[in-house]
Amino acid sequence: MRAVVITRHGGPEVLRVEDRPDPAAGEGDVRIAVRAAGINFADLLARSGVYPDAPSPPCVVGYEVGGEVESVGAGVEELAVGDRVMAGTRFGGHAELVSVPADQVLALPDEFSFEQGAAFPVNYGTAYAGLVIMAGLKPGERALIHAAAGGVGIAATQIAKRIGAEIFGTASAQKHAAIRVQGVDHPIDYRRADFEAEVRRVTGGEGIDVAFDALGPKSFRKDYRLLRPGGRLVMYGYSESESAGGRNLGAVLGTLARMPFASIPWWKSLALISENKGVFGLNMLSWWKKEGLDRVLRPLREALVAGDYTPVVSQAFPFERAADAHRFIAERRNIGKVVLTPG
Repeated sequence: MRAVVITRHGGPEVLRVEDRPDPAAGEGDVRIAVRAAGINFADLLARSGVYPDAPSPPCVVGYEVGGEVESVGAGVEELAVGDRVMAGTRFGGHAELVSVPADQVLALPDEFSFEQGAAFPVNYGTAYAGLVIMAGLKPGERALIHAAAGGVGIAATQIAKRIGAEIFGTASAQKHAAIRVQGVDHPIDYRRADFEAEVRRVTGGEGIDVAFDALGPKSFRKDYRLLRPGGRLVMYGYSESESAGGRNLGAVLGTLARMPFASIPWWKSLALISENKGVFGLNMLSWWKKEGLDRVLRPLREALVAGDYTPVVSQAFPFERAADAHRFIAERRNIGKVVLTPG
């Protein structure tokens, strides 16, 4: 099979399309012929060498795919060859074939393209875990969603809107019309305005109930200050350390230096009690390793069948243009999910 390989740590130019052995479909596994594979920011960080949970290069990453069942292992009865599916893959998704446990596979609705299927499991699973399981977002609460035009940001917006929250979303000005369509009530141009000051202005100084943020410690501190009593901050990444040309060493070092002071340093525990706020850290890969995805995918299945969510795909790139796809994301040009296709 052909696969997009991270040959070594570095910029987008280290990506190569190479032949790799076909994966086996073991007992309880489903082997999928990949028609589209999602790219997440974690894939960019893995390529740059700042994602410690990623495999060492040369390696194939990729966390979610849309495709057709190519074969099934022993004991798999609910899926058959030819079924249209989407799946969480936890590495190996950026290839023509990937083998995954059957419980990580979802039926792909007829109205969804394969590209939309590759935009669903991890993006919506991350948003659901952060906003619903961790933050417990409720109707009428205020939620601040950073990078609201990205794949996870749009998923989070759709989930928050379904709950009935009032939504603040950060994105560049040219993306505001698009995120309003998804449900953002108060778009904020992070390039021209201080989002902290803007949220305080709109809320009359009251602040927000939930902040959902994958940017990094500089914004985490502001998020925390914006929380009103009972507020919850969910941190799920540090994308500020990645630039269009690859790893920004200065940004990485700055991120690592600021992280211990971003929210709850050890000396702040007593103040945290007095401030009546909560801080959560979310890493979907470690969640996945410890208990799988069923806890987040089960409720999403129900909403998917009901037609409550529609993944948005920004652009599809062929495997041979994987480097361009990484640059496209790093330059923050996408509205929705960026995917790779084998052909």
